[in-house]
Amino acid sequence: MSAPNAVGADGEPDEFERRAADRVASLESDGRIALDTFAAMFELFRASTRVIADLESTVHRPAGLSIAGFRVLFTVWVFESLEPREIARLAGVSTAAVSGVLTTLERDGLVEKARRDDDRRRLDVTLTSAGQARVAEAYRAQNVREQVVFADIDRDELRAFTATLRRLLRVPLD
Repeated sequence: MSAPNAVGADGEPDEFERRAADRVASLESDGRIALDTFAAMFELFRASTRVIADLESTVHRPAGLSIAGFRVLFTVWVFESLEPREIARLAGVSTAAVSGVLTTLERDGLVEKARRDDDRRRLDVTLTSAGQARVAEAYRAQNVREQVVFADIDRDELRAFTATLRRLLRVPLD
């Protein structure tokens, strides 16, 4: 069997989504399968996976970073100094992943870790000047890709899309 088209016509599901929806609908036995939320989540997952893969291969790997490394650097850059658990919360990365990423970033001279004077058990992470330069360079390149991704969406649609994503991020999942 040949691979189906990756993208359908504007606003229409492609073959993969249609087939997936049919399979999901076949699970229906008690009225609890909602195909509208399936379609939204299916496309959200596909879009985010596609964009993340693109950013990793065209921007972050060439800059010597992983996606997680960039997210950690960017988060610390925004706040200037953060504890690892706050980095994890804000960047959407597990604390274990942050620990590993910080070790790599510190080895590469992009971050510094220091014990806090008021509580030696707590650690603050800051960017080095090299880290600041790297995150600025990487974000400039990422923004070029962001503009490509959203080029066919007018400003009003983009604002509405962003507002919808913000609403999704406010939904408590715990």
